[in-house]
Amino acid sequence: MNRTIGPPRLWAALTACAGVLVLAVTVAFRLLPEVSEAAGCMSEGAVVEFELARTLDALQTIFGLPSDSCRPAVIAAMDAVNHLDVFAYIPVYTAFALCAALFLSGARLSPLALAAIGLALVALAADYVETLTLLAITPGIERNLGLAPIASTAAGIKFGALAAHAMALAAICLEARPRRWILAILLLAAPLGFVAAASDPLRLPMLTLGLTVAWAPIMALAVWRALRPGPLRA
Repeated sequence: MNRTIGPPRLWAALTACAGVLVLAVTVAFRLLPEVSEAAGCMSEGAVVEFELARTLDALQTIFGLPSDSCRPAVIAAMDAVNHLDVFAYIPVYTAFALCAALFLSGARLSPLALAAIGLALVALAADYVETLTLLAITPGIERNLGLAPIASTAAGIKFGALAAHAMALAAICLEARPRRWILAILLLAAPLGFVAAASDPLRLPMLTLGLTVAWAPIMALAVWRALRPGPLRA
């Protein structure tokens, strides 16, 4: 199958709009009142650490002991972040990932575009399993410890699917004419970040950094192509 779905400029515009929404929700995470109130109690990477935590020690490092005065604030912040994740961030970044595949493929349902779409949907499903499970853990962290491996496994699948999605987009960039070598190289930051974080827990920030380096130029290119006069080339 290599059918064209709508005009290419439409997918550039949709990708640009989805990218702007991703940026807006990313900023909104930091502006949540609960996050501001827990600023002195949470580390910078606490959200991702919670997603991947599997043991009681790991959870108590994030939330503190039951008697810790910071625990209620951290739980409130995590719950606020995860509720925004469920209702806004997961849908908009999935929309971006889906639209980006069709934008970069010139609106063609090529095998690589279909692979990227499938990987985006895998990340979507895994992220909902992960985030809903995290929301089920916080009402009783010690009591609900058995749910942590479910959330962390789903998070690993999510990050792995997004890394593979970036690789599929890089392949699309090299398949299309003219080839987009620079964008293809930047997209490899996502799988490299995934591998770095998987090999060393101290490199967890590389997960989000890799996705940022991979996605930002797609957003910029989509905005430029959507606004550029004249026909949009595939």
